Amino acid sequence: MFSFRQILTRFLATACVASSLCAPAAAQDLRAERDRLAAHIQANPEDDEATYRFVVIATELRDYEGGVGALERLLMFNPNLSRARKELGFLYARLGNWELSAQHLRAARASGALDAVQIAQIDAQLPDVEKRAQPNRLSVRLQTGVRAQSNANFFPANTLFQFGGLGLLSGGARQGDVNTFQLVNAAHDYEFGNQRGDQLETRVTAYATQQFNLPQYSVALFSGSVGPRFFVPQSVFANLSVRPYVTGAVTMLGSSNYLNTGGAGASVRAELTPDFWLEPGAEWRSLWVDPARGPFFGVSPFATLSTLATGDAVTGYVSGAYSLLDNLRLEGRFGYTRASAFNAVQSSDQFDAQAMLRVEVDPLHPIFGRRWTIAPYARFTHLAFDAPNPIVSPFVARRDAAWTYGIMLDAPVTPMFGFAGNLEFSRNDSNLPNFRTQNVSVSFGPTAKF
Repeated sequence: MFSFRQILTRFLATACVASSLCAPAAAQDLRAERDRLAAHIQANPEDDEATYRFVVIATELRDYEGGVGALERLLMFNPNLSRARKELGFLYARLGNWELSAQHLRAARASGALDAVQIAQIDAQLPDVEKRAQPNRLSVRLQTGVRAQSNANFFPANTLFQFGGLGLLSGGARQGDVNTFQLVNAAHDYEFGNQRGDQLETRVTAYATQQFNLPQYSVALFSGSVGPRFFVPQSVFANLSVRPYVTGAVTMLGSSNYLNTGGAGASVRAELTPDFWLEPGAEWRSLWVDPARGPFFGVSPFATLSTLATGDAVTGYVSGAYSLLDNLRLEGRFGYTRASAFNAVQSSDQFDAQAMLRVEVDPLHPIFGRRWTIAPYARFTHLAFDAPNPIVSPFVARRDAAWTYGIMLDAPVTPMFGFAGNLEFSRNDSNLPNFRTQNVSVSFGPTAKF
């Protein structure tokens, strides 16, 4: 087992290696080139190629206001430059001025002076921009596909069970399997129409799998949250908002209801700089777990082997993101959960840390219009139960350290359709042999957005 210090050091090292914060020289070179071009176009405001080069570098450095100023000045000298109007529309979108963005993009497309690639870029972005300009917005993302796992039944790596502290050989074994899956993410925002921009936010997720050989491990999840977001006026930050919400979830295992949750929470989001935001929050949930769907299907007293148990869970968390460059963003989340079960041996403390680096790259062909995203990620979870479970080991309380590493790909092909894939390795190290597992999974399938 790792000590907490070793765990934290390993996680931070993973995040550092995954980010270009370890090598900021590239950003310094871009800033120097941006400053050189700024001086050049100030003296030569009609040099459109130098202006476009300046805008590209300013965008990479998230200096969107500088790019807007350069393009507006260029259009003053030549208002018929459709490419300049297209780039201006994209920059206004990054600044959140959706109405101006839509106006410039529509005008550029209607000019008839753009090539097929530039038209494809506008067609890929304009529906989203127009939707964001509406006070009543609904966005839906769908994915379906196939997933293969090396350990679909989550069997212990050493095929041992503990009973009363004694190791017993199991008659089973790890089984690989393939399943189909469907994922739906829906988001609805309704603006109240006040000057602060307050709105009602609703989020819904539905996920289902169908195992080919192990149907008892097929799952279905339906979860959602709804609550208003209130923006704090005259904040010292660029944006400060508070969101109270109610939340709930229903989970099916096999063909039966397994887990239901319901509760409420609140979060505070602060944009500390244009590149960095943090959102701390807290949440309470009441949990109901069907003991008949746990290990050994509820044969008393083995239901206490389940990690989840009926009771209450209180979570405190901090999530955030930092944009190193326009196409490079580091995201993270730290959380702590106290689970108080009706059965004391299933009460636990859980620490969770996640990091993801989103890298946007040019697609295989520019006609696709939108950048593709490659996202390596890492997760760590430490789970500690309050007391030993006498059915498992009467003198040793369970301690788990779970690591997950993976990489995701999101490849839009048209404004509505694309493909996504994921490769992941997970491992759970436990002080009790029957909770040590590892699994490799690969998934791939088409996506759609509306």
